[in-house]
Amino acid sequence: MAAVGLPAVGAAISELSGPGMGLAFAVTAVLGTGLAAALSTRNGWWWVLAASPLIVLGVTAAAELLANRDLYQGKGLATGAAKWVVHGFPVMAEAAAAALVVIVVRVVRDRRRTRG
Repeated sequence: MAAVGLPAVGAAISELSGPGMGLAFAVTAVLGTGLAAALSTRNGWWWVLAASPLIVLGVTAAAELLANRDLYQGKGLATGAAKWVVHGFPVMAEAAAAALVVIVVRVVRDRRRTRG
């Protein structure tokens, strides 16, 4: 829920504060993904890592389509989709990196706990 809920709130804040996905969306997407990695089981880590770019793209598309429906008619939709992928890539990478950091910290902490 955190992986989708936080970015959705950030997207709403970003859309209300100006056009496009802004800092609020980026921060909440990274926090949501990190929180999802922290709360998931060891078997769920793969899903968090694999789904984070898709969630970022999906939330971006949904927010943009809801806020600017008239811009994304016909060929505008294809252009918009390309823009969402290109502009969203840094957020996708940051969210995946946050999940990876949380997973590494959890693995190290678990190994220290079992050894000592």
